[in-house]
Amino acid sequence: MVFSEKKNVSPRAKRRGTGFHESAVTILTSGCHFNGKLYCKGSSRIGGKIEGEIISEGLLIIEEEALITAKIQAEEVVIQGQIRGEVEASFRVELSSSGQVEGDIITPSLVIHEGATFNGRTTMRLPEEREEKLITAAPLIEKPMKKDIRPRQGYKDNKVPEIPEIGVG
Repeated sequence: MVFSEKKNVSPRAKRRGTGFHESAVTILTSGCHFNGKLYCKGSSRIGGKIEGEIISEGLLIIEEEALITAKIQAEEVVIQGQIRGEVEASFRVELSSSGQVEGDIITPSLVIHEGATFNGRTTMRLPEEREEKLITAAPLIEKPMKKDIRPRQGYKDNKVPEIPEIGVG
């Protein structure tokens, strides 16, 4: 069977302490077209046309020739091609100078190189590990911080002046 799990682990993988699936590489070249839900473990390079959903447990590289219309979930994503859809990464998204994204990006770290195109919204989230630590540390806070209720000094009637709108005209 072509897609069966390999029972033997290579000597190189044994030295690194990883099995076959942990070091696997997925490659879909520019001639490939896939429609559906694609699961990848390890590093993945996609250069073809994908429609649907991509879930990657590792680094996902979208090559320059790639045309992706999908929801993407991965640990880290490097975008050199075109994506239409939501991109969510638990660690980092890098949009190279040839990369194009039409859709939302959700990640704790976003790098956009000069020349890249990004039309959408971005949400910066804490990495999952750091978020969990903050949540578990929350019960240690005994009293909420008091709001600073002192009047603003130096302003008339202790109010901050409003900034007038500038009309173009």
